[in-house]
Amino acid sequence: MNVLVTGGAGYIGSHVVKLLLENTDTNVTVIDNLVTGFQSTIDTLQNIRPFKFIKANLSNWSEIEGIFKSNEFDSIIHFAASLIVPESVENPLKYYLNNTANTTNLVKLAIEYGVKKFVFSSTAATYGEPKLMENGELRIENFKIREDFPTNPINPYGQSKLFSEKIIQDTAKANP
Repeated sequence: MNVLVTGGAGYIGSHVVKLLLENTDTNVTVIDNLVTGFQSTIDTLQNIRPFKFIKANLSNWSEIEGIFKSNEFDSIIHFAASLIVPESVENPLKYYLNNTANTTNLVKLAIEYGVKKFVFSSTAATYGEPKLMENGELRIENFKIREDFPTNPINPYGQSKLFSEKIIQDTAKANP
């Protein structure tokens, strides 16, 4: 099995890569631009067992398509994203381009190159500030957000991730 992990030099992505390397015989390819991830993380992971690392920016769509042309991926695990909420308010286009447009391109390439499994790392920010009402009273302690809660993002970061979720859902329905 060949797995592509985007954002694999970041915190969550690197932990997933570590689990894949330690617990499976999966061929792992990591794409990361190292803007928020670290080469030292990649170097440490390479000590577990070798894997392919490609320093690339997902916004370079022709380069990313070239990676798909020269590899056969069975699945994509997509962690690459901008994630600083205040920055998303100050520079929303950065978030819509990096998070939503780049995810859309990955989904498009998955369809074109026959990748059937796509795991997307979203965020609780898609829910905004949900409130649990119990007997007409607001209850916040021990409050857990569930996936079936209504979405209502309050910042471009959450909105960009929600847009990506919808794109993935709609594309999956159209391409069973």
